Amino acid sequence: MAGPLGKKVNAPSSFAPEILFSISRDQQRLKKQLINQDGIDIWNIHELFWVDKKGHAYHDEISIHIPANSPKTVESKSLKLFINSLIHQRFDNLNDVKNVIKYHLEELLDAEISLDKIHKKVPTSHHQVITSSKLKLLCTAKGETKLRGFRGFRSLCPVTSQPDIAEIFIDGNIHDNDLASVSSYLGSFFNRECFHELCIEYIYSDLIKAGFDIKKVEGYFERRGGIAIIPIRYSK
Repeated sequence: MAGPLGKKVNAPSSFAPEILFSISRDQQRLKKQLINQDGIDIWNIHELFWVDKKGHAYHDEISIHIPANSPKTVESKSLKLFINSLIHQRFDNLNDVKNVIKYHLEELLDAEISLDKIHKKVPTSHHQVITSSKLKLLCTAKGETKLRGFRGFRSLCPVTSQPDIAEIFIDGNIHDNDLASVSSYLGSFFNRECFHELCIEYIYSDLIKAGFDIKKVEGYFERRGGIAIIPIRYSK
């Protein structure tokens, strides 16, 4: 069975947990030469519509947290369709809705997940605009460990070739003299086909390989279809 990503699929006319489709993480990472890393994928669900047993409709926002070491992750379009299908079910309350989401995703992914409030962008006063120059990524000096934000990140969806826009947050030791090369490196993703999670795994891995002392990399990708994906990676 092929997943629905990249295909025209009608919105479910009934509650449809069977539409959920998983993707093997090992298959995604195959031959990528990534360093060992840990982390979490946060899926902000901005359009959670559900109806209680009295027929009252609600609009809530939640986040779904999937560990990066789970054997599988969920295909994005299948998750959107599943979330949209919840409107055809009747629930006692929001906790009931969350329990249903958690049950079906854990069955799909063979991993324990958690649900929480919407994850917000990391506050930082250090923002760097990403450039597209061809500077070599290399740590030349040690600076102060701080959180830096990089605006203007873009990659392409490997299935649709549509652009994915994000703000990248890097918590680590990057000297001011090396900001240009880091910015240039991030700009190299501009026309690169790469899923959200793999982009962040590449960034974390490549920065470490280049000699930078990095604590964490977070990619806050803009929402599509009411869902924003925020992969976060750090050392094991």
